[in-house]
Amino acid sequence: MKTSSSHLLRDAFAGIAFASVSMFVAACSSSGSGGGKDAAGDGPVLPANCINSPDDLIADFSVDNGLAPKDGRMGGFYTYGDPSETSGTPLAVLVPAEGSTAPNDSTVGNACSSPLGSLHVQATGFKIWGAATGTNFVPLTGSTKGTYDATKYKGISFWAKATAPLTGVQVSFPDVWTDAAANPTPLDPSYDPCVYVSGANNNCSPYLVKFGQGQTNGDGGAGMDAAALDFPTYVGYQIDTTWKRFDVLFADTRQDKDNGGQGSPSLMLDVAHLTSMAIQVNAIYNPDGTVTANDFSLWLDDINFLAK
Repeated sequence: MKTSSSHLLRDAFAGIAFASVSMFVAACSSSGSGGGKDAAGDGPVLPANCINSPDDLIADFSVDNGLAPKDGRMGGFYTYGDPSETSGTPLAVLVPAEGSTAPNDSTVGNACSSPLGSLHVQATGFKIWGAATGTNFVPLTGSTKGTYDATKYKGISFWAKATAPLTGVQVSFPDVWTDAAANPTPLDPSYDPCVYVSGANNNCSPYLVKFGQGQTNGDGGAGMDAAALDFPTYVGYQIDTTWKRFDVLFADTRQDKDNGGQGSPSLMLDVAHLTSMAIQVNAIYNPDGTVTANDFSLWLDDINFLAK
């Protein structure tokens, strides 16, 4: 069985240089590329697909890698990767390193950014399941992740670009049932925390979407194979060398068929008890059973919740 997401949001608690109560700039507060004035003449005109809703902002990376302190959200983005970091030949490299601190990239941002700022993640040599960046939505209680009620939202939006087009991208939303660092027992005594053991009935298998799944001939969807039935809306999604906005809806998430395990009692994402989110680039699984590293250099900007 593939383990493309078996370690998603494992016990990775270290933030990447975040300031949980820092001042922040609302997402897409200006075009960052000139533009005109608004109707009142007192501000720049935003590009049409910018989101300017400070209450819904997760992070814009204009100051640091921390979350905007809204609605109890607090924390910072971290990175993590598969064991190739410690056992690969040569060792895999993740920048920012897992558990390290790093400033935001203040030189790069999307068209909505003012001032510029983004999260830059680079990974080479991860050939077991891949590498990722993510964030908890609320602080830990001891070593246990807290949960965030996102029921007023329908999903998230983020901007991304890379130095080369990416394959194997997935966006996941671990919840109290599918995150090993969370405790579902108070909600349902029949549930214990899941574990990261691929193939186990209680394996942590978060709800997610995959970009580009099932597209076999680059025709925008007409050549989809059966795998595309899982995430048909996202077949045409691909992070490439230009800034693009990507919207991911909670209703479209499901567990990875190649990484099954424990789910929620409702068999769908428990939006009322989210622990975190992650953007992962999976290693490449070849037809002959070998796995190839899927190296990447990725920038993220203006991550927002999408209001219903």
